[in-house]
Amino acid sequence: MKTKLSKKTLLREAEQQKDALGRLSVWLRNVMLLSSCAAVLAWWGLGGAGLRLACGVAGGVLAFASVTCAALIGLGIRNGRRNVAHILKAVEQA
Repeated sequence: MKTKLSKKTLLREAEQQKDALGRLSVWLRNVMLLSSCAAVLAWWGLGGAGLRLACGVAGGVLAFASVTCAALIGLGIRNGRRNVAHILKAVEQA
């Protein structure tokens, strides 16, 4: 069932989604910084033995997890931008 939404409602929704995309961009920046630090930790740790090796393995796992999160956040940002474009297109047609 399709419902007609007013231009004002659609514009408010687009603005809220743009704000959410801005917050996601901050999260993306932070996760990418974390992945860089974890990659350096992994590089440093995997060259040693004992506790240093354990830090390297933990850094590798953290780097993998943060890169995965960055990919998912990036996908969310891309889809969100598309959605905002669709909303603005609907406003123009309304």
